[in-house]
This record gives sequence, C-alpha cells and structure tokens, in this order.
Amino acid sequence: MLCPKCKKELIKVENSYKCANNHSFDISKEGYVNLLLSRTDAGDSKELVNGRIAFLNTDIYDPLRQCLEQIIADFGQNKEIKLLDMGCGTGYYTKKFSEYGTTYGLDISKEAIKYAAKHDKSTTYLVASNKSAPFPSNYFDVLVHIFSPIFENEDYRLLKKGGIMVNVEGGPKHLIELKNLLYKNPYLNEEKNHSYSSLKVIEKKNIQYTHEINNFDIHNLVMMTPYFYTTKKEDLEALKIDKNIVLTIDFLVTIFEKKK
Repeated sequence: MLCPKCKKELIKVENSYKCANNHSFDISKEGYVNLLLSRTDAGDSKELVNGRIAFLNTDIYDPLRQCLEQIIADFGQNKEIKLLDMGCGTGYYTKKFSEYGTTYGLDISKEAIKYAAKHDKSTTYLVASNKSAPFPSNYFDVLVHIFSPIFENEDYRLLKKGGIMVNVEGGPKHLIELKNLLYKNPYLNEEKNHSYSSLKVIEKKNIQYTHEINNFDIHNLVMMTPYFYTTKKEDLEALKIDKNIVLTIDFLVTIFEKKK
C-alpha cells in the first residue's frame, strides 16, 4: 500500500502503517485502515449499511456472487492473483474472492468497511477512494466494480498487463417492479456505453431471474439503490405494501482487459 500523503510505501509497524516520511495510519480494532484524507463521514451511513447487510444476508443476490466467483476462478486458473474490490461495501462479494488469492477491498464508507473488516479476516480493507487508490501501478490482476464508479485512468494504472476489470451494473429490467410502484411512467435502464481507450471488452454476461420479496426486504433493498436518494419520502410510501411482490433481478456483467 502507498501513503495517501506522499505516495511512499506503507510498512506495517506494530498496530499501524508508516511510510519513510513518518506519516502514520493506525489499524482499527476491526482490522481496517483509514487512508481517506478528506471527509470522515463520506459514503453510506450506519443506517444504510445496516439495510445493505440485512438485504445481502438474504442471499437474493447470490447468483451474481457465484457468477463473479466463476469469472475470477477461470481467470486465475489455480494461480495466486491480486484482486481489488473497488467500492466493496460490506464485503459480501469480497469475502468469497479471497479464496482465489490476495484480496483488498476499499470503500469511502467507514461504516461499511468497519463491518467488512470485522467479518472477513482474509482481506485487507481500507477506507479510500476509487479515484486515487493507495496502491502502486501495475499491481493488480483483477479489479472489481459492483455498482461503483469507474475512473478509467486509475483502473488502467492499477492493472497489470493482461489484467482484467469486471464491472457490474443494472440491466434494462433490473427492479422494474419497484419503478412500477414508484412512477407513473416507469422506464427501462439504458445500457451504458463503456468505451475506453485503454480497456477493451472481452466478454459480457447477463444474469436475469425473479425472486419473491417481502416488505421488510423491499425497504432494505431500496436503501441500497439510488431511489433512496432521488425519490421523495412521500413517494417511497408506495413501497410500504403488505403483500409480497416478485422482483426482476437483472445484472449486466462486463469483463474488460488492459489493452497495453
């Protein structure tokens, strides 16, 4: 890891990481390190993190986790790899990735990282930003983005030659039933045009299935989505229904390779 202040290598010294310029970052009791120099309250709050934990623990999104595991296993082909989960949240997916090599997870949410580090001792978790990840260039074999922002230059810098970046986003029909409840004119998601000069698409996968969900899980799911921020509170009341609903789960998984 690199010092976020001077970019020198961080060395573990007892219960902290220090660089040659004597910048020091303590290891928390949960095991993570905070390398975010800006806001200390960035990212999801404790309330939102608890909602995320509760929803993901239902394993409704397990098919996506299995798909990502297979991609990583196929790429690694029984060799040790270095992987960075960029925007790892509570570590639901990251914990499984650690079976295939050395794994790191970063997120700007201290609350999410605190939970991840406490429940996964195989991964190094950091409070840090995707925009300026505290690692050397050409360091990782695999980068993973699961509904997290991509900064092309940074991903290119971090990847080894021949390394891959795996991106997950919502497909056209992802959670369309929620939109039917929230909006008069629900719309399908548009597929984003990921055209990068330094990363080329080598494979695309679509994971689509339906799952019956109750009111409690709907509430927790919404806290994981942009709807929680963009929808008026009175409109969110439309989701407080007594009956279960069948949701369409629709993921697009795109695998990119470093071009040079």
